Amino acid sequence: MKNKQLRNSLLALFVVVFGASCTRDYVEPEVEKGKYENGFFVVNEGWFGRGTGEVSFFNYETGKLSDSTFKRENPTKDLNPTSSSLQYGTIYRDDLYLVSKAGGPMVVVDSKTLKEKGRIAAKGGNDWRAFVGIDENTGLLSSGSGVYVVNLKTFTANTKLVGVEGQVGDMIKGGNYIFMHSATDGLVIYNSSDLSLNKKIKGMSVGFAKTPNGKVWYTAGKYLYQTDPVSLAKDSVELNFTPFSAWGAWHAGSIAASTKENTVYVLKTGSFGGGNEVFRYTGTAPSVANVFITTPANQIFYGKGIGFDPVLNQVVITTVQSGWGANYAINNLYFYDPMSGALKTTLPYSGYHFPAMPVFHEK
Repeated sequence: MKNKQLRNSLLALFVVVFGASCTRDYVEPEVEKGKYENGFFVVNEGWFGRGTGEVSFFNYETGKLSDSTFKRENPTKDLNPTSSSLQYGTIYRDDLYLVSKAGGPMVVVDSKTLKEKGRIAAKGGNDWRAFVGIDENTGLLSSGSGVYVVNLKTFTANTKLVGVEGQVGDMIKGGNYIFMHSATDGLVIYNSSDLSLNKKIKGMSVGFAKTPNGKVWYTAGKYLYQTDPVSLAKDSVELNFTPFSAWGAWHAGSIAASTKENTVYVLKTGSFGGGNEVFRYTGTAPSVANVFITTPANQIFYGKGIGFDPVLNQVVITTVQSGWGANYAINNLYFYDPMSGALKTTLPYSGYHFPAMPVFHEK
């Protein structure tokens, strides 16, 4: 009897010890992060006529900015010609789309490794502006002459969207609609289900941003507008300045939204860029009445000039030094608190990069 009890006790002990050891030894395998996953990108136009655009990478861990990351990861590839300008970047389904103006290519790379996956080759007559993804098979590519439908499996853009002509810049998908900024027609809205034209609204100047509540934001005249992505109902608030469009030397619209709050940030720029004041709208007219951020002395916006970092929860500003010539080689990344506007970090760097826009991983 005692032997039986002893055997039972030893068996129970074995089960407990074995079970505990199994639990302790099992470790959930870690998913290895890509080299370019822990940070954000700065897409650079490049020095016109002397070199192509490039992609810089800000690393959250080191706090440093690495240059020429596209070339580093794709040594046999390029973003030629040097007469083109790398003007736009966006991440869709983990791929980074790099879009060039003036005969340059549209290049698709893995956003975590920066290895090229495909491209629409550079060609005289190409004059791309921006990209927006529709689904896993289809995207849209705006240009100096309308909008093209992109096959994301073959990376071809042979079909032109019906209903919009001339120069088209920024685009964004909101709800069941695609919002576009047209130099001729203003705000152009398409149904995303069949890419049919829904409506056109004259007068738009800068766009787009999207807040967590799904609202799509843009400016027209002295007003900041929000549009509901379901009903297309809109509302507006008056600004104390008139935002300028960037059609003369196109770049992405100088507007951004928080990924945490329903808050929008708009840059006050000159007719051909520059400027140093940021306005913030939090939902009430008084919130946008006064300047929220002023960049340090002699540091002016370049390109889009603004983005919102969803990881740091900070407003990111790109600048060059005011003036001409060598002043364009003096660059700064500024990181601001989104609630107080306090400057948190400054990262100076040199070189003729001509920053087009920051690009952040999807969260």
